[in-house]
Amino acid sequence: MSQSPSDATNAVFARAQIYSDGGSAPRRVDLRLGDTLQIFEEGAFRAGWALADIRRVSSATGALRIRALTAPPQAWCEISDPAFAAAIEQRCRLLAGDRQEKREARWRIAALATTGVVVIAALVWFVIPALADRLAPLVPASVEKQIGAAADTQARARFKGGACVSPAGEAALARLVDRLKLLAGVPLDVQVGVIASPVQNAFALPGGRVYLLRGLIESAQSPDELAGVLAHEFGHVAHRDSLRAALREGGAALTIGVVTGGAFGAGAISAAARASLSAAYSREAETEADDFAARVMNKAGRPARALGDILKRIAADERSTPLDFLRDHPLTNERQDRLENESTKASGEPLMSAGDWLALRAICNR
Repeated sequence: MSQSPSDATNAVFARAQIYSDGGSAPRRVDLRLGDTLQIFEEGAFRAGWALADIRRVSSATGALRIRALTAPPQAWCEISDPAFAAAIEQRCRLLAGDRQEKREARWRIAALATTGVVVIAALVWFVIPALADRLAPLVPASVEKQIGAAADTQARARFKGGACVSPAGEAALARLVDRLKLLAGVPLDVQVGVIASPVQNAFALPGGRVYLLRGLIESAQSPDELAGVLAHEFGHVAHRDSLRAALREGGAALTIGVVTGGAFGAGAISAAARASLSAAYSREAETEADDFAARVMNKAGRPARALGDILKRIAADERSTPLDFLRDHPLTNERQDRLENESTKASGEPLMSAGDWLALRAICNR
């Protein structure tokens, strides 16, 4: 989903570079190089590449063209900015690959020589992502739980602060979660935790694991704002949006792994988990999650626009980074207008007592 907060201290940027995801025409994107290479199109996050996975590929223009081992086979990015290209050369130690990788590449080329393999590759890499919404309900809950467990491990590794385990804070959070689950009116198998990271973020993993980061809790000015964020994430869980993202970005590995099982299946689970962390939600998914949150807050008699208030404040915060909540939940003008039009006034009891609110805000204090 996001990178380590230390990434912000050594990042370099390049605008208007060329990127192709392998399935559509090349277009202009902005790049951010820190501990990973992040690709943004019109301000929205599109892909994240680990530096160790980046390789050089040939280009007729003479510019530096690169790909990532974990990206779709035809995806590439071409960099015309000399300073940014030099930074790529310096930080990507495996840019030229190694002998073993070259041998594997020759083997892959030979394997793809037959028409049948080409057809299968096209099916797996292009058709399956396009059918992610239809495939998601067919994935067994047990497989989604495995993906979520792998994603949980990867998410904890990306945010170095560790879990917050204050007993009073955990108890206060559990009471809020139980109340929101009851208000949701649908079965929700969710487990919520807090990570001691200063990044203003919250995210849902496949299988129902939801995380709040300390930075987001500190940014919230009321229990309603934090409840709105949680209800929004519960909407993603209810709609299995993280799984859909994994199928879109890593559907090939996941599908083959589920069919073949064994060791490759474990690799497929890991690839799908990685994909679920790096993919941004679609506009439709964000709208549905916002509507889910609004229904929950309205049912509680609390102001549903509180979610819009905290998102708008994060967007205006100079401390905001591409790691924050808006990276994965872009605040488009249409979405902001919808949230601001939620004019429900507080008519119900507060979702948290004053004591619980203080305990939750101090959950990461040790």
